[in-house]
Amino acid sequence: MTNYITKIIEDSIPIWDECMNTPFVQGLVNGTLTEEQITKYIVEDTRYLLNYAKCYAYLITKCNTLEEIRMYYDILAFVKEGETSVRRAFITKHGLNDESVETTIPDTENQIYIDSMMNWCSNGSLVEGTMAILPCMLSYSYIFNKLFKENPNMLDNNPFKEILEGYIGNEMEEWCKIWSDFSNQLMNKYPSSFEKCKSIFRFSSIRELEFWKMSFNNRLEFIK
Repeated sequence: MTNYITKIIEDSIPIWDECMNTPFVQGLVNGTLTEEQITKYIVEDTRYLLNYAKCYAYLITKCNTLEEIRMYYDILAFVKEGETSVRRAFITKHGLNDESVETTIPDTENQIYIDSMMNWCSNGSLVEGTMAILPCMLSYSYIFNKLFKENPNMLDNNPFKEILEGYIGNEMEEWCKIWSDFSNQLMNKYPSSFEKCKSIFRFSSIRELEFWKMSFNNRLEFIK
């Protein structure tokens, strides 16, 4: 079996390294972000995750086997159990609720990411849609596990510890490997899609970088 996914990931590693060095990510691991900045991130990311979950629904309709369907359910369940629960607790703690989050106007960079991801998952093939959503989870694991290995004490007295804990550790790395292996099996079924899929994956990686840059801006707008 050809290892397509490794080649696809390697093409985006320089982008992920750039993500790692953005002021927001550095502020997150150093615990120096302002309350406004972390709130902006949580609200924008919650809006993103709402649409990210919808993408799985689109992709499940394109599955050909129960095994494929089960994989998308399992990955989404892992994301929901970790990220969604932490974000809900944060939002509640800060006097917000689902309705207030849903009435925010997504930042332009967030909306571009959401629109492109939704387009590939609704209109593209199963493997194309998968490449559009894959960088989210894989890049987070790469970035924060690498930072944690470089600084094992980064969680100590960090006000954002609960957020960071969801991105690091063996469980996250294991699920990313499962996700990567499954995606590679898909790629081997459609080898002629390799260049297109690499381009889609890279585009989503760039959108991740723009999301991190955007998050340093603390402005939130609500629908009136």
